[in-house]
Amino acid sequence: MATKLNPEVPDAAFGVITPAAGSKSKEDWIGSQLKKVYDEALSEDIPDDMMDLLSALDSRGSDEEAAE
Repeated sequence: MATKLNPEVPDAAFGVITPAAGSKSKEDWIGSQLKKVYDEALSEDIPDDMMDLLSALDSRGSDEEAAE
């Protein structure tokens, strides 16, 4: 990312991972960040078109089981 003063010069701190104060190591910090992203993904709503697709697949599967 460029600096505010000179947009052509990249910011020296861009992309540098620094562990939070409570983390024991970079691995702990990375693990906590991955858990945070995973938890956020789990809490997201499933889009309506995906639910429609799942419902269609579910009803198709039950129809095939009934035919057997």
